[in-house]
Amino acid sequence: MDNKKIDIIKDLRKRLVWAIVASVLFVVGIPMTIIGAVNSIWFLLGAGIAFLVFGFYGAPIIWTNYGSFKTLKRVVDSVMEEHLYTNTEIAQQLQLSERVVKECITKGIQKKYITGYIYNGTALTPNQKEAPKKKVVENKCRNCGGKLELNDNGWVCPYCGSKFSKE
Repeated sequence: MDNKKIDIIKDLRKRLVWAIVASVLFVVGIPMTIIGAVNSIWFLLGAGIAFLVFGFYGAPIIWTNYGSFKTLKRVVDSVMEEHLYTNTEIAQQLQLSERVVKECITKGIQKKYITGYIYNGTALTPNQKEAPKKKVVENKCRNCGGKLELNDNGWVCPYCGSKFSKE
C-alpha cells in the first residue's frame, strides 16, 4: 500500500475515533451530571456538564466531518485505483453530484492524496512532465582521481592535466 493511501486511511480513522469519543462522552455525561448534582460532587457535576456539552454540540459536527471525509476517500480511490478521470465518470460511479466530485478532487489535490495529475476543473490528465534533473558534478578527475579545479573553460585536473567541460 502506498503512503498516500495510508495517509488518507489514518486521517479517516482519526475522524472516526473522535466521533465515537464525542458520542460516548455525551452518553457518559448524563449519569455523571445526575450523580454529581444529587451527591453535591462538584467536580463530577462539572465534568459531566462538560462531557454533555462537548458530546451534544461536538458529536454531530464530527460525525458530519467524518462522512464528508469518507466521500473524499471514495473519490480519491476512484481516481487512484479505478482510474476514473472525469467529474462525470466519478459522479456516475459514486452516485454523487459533479459539484461534490469537483470539490473532493480539489481537496484531494490540496491535501496531496491525489498526485501525478493535472486537473482543469472537469477532468484529470496524467502529468507527463518530469521533475528537472539535477546536474551532478563530481569534483574528482576520472583519469587519476585528483581534485578538479574550475576555470573559465571548464574543469581541469592540476595533477594529470585532463580537461572536462562544464556540462
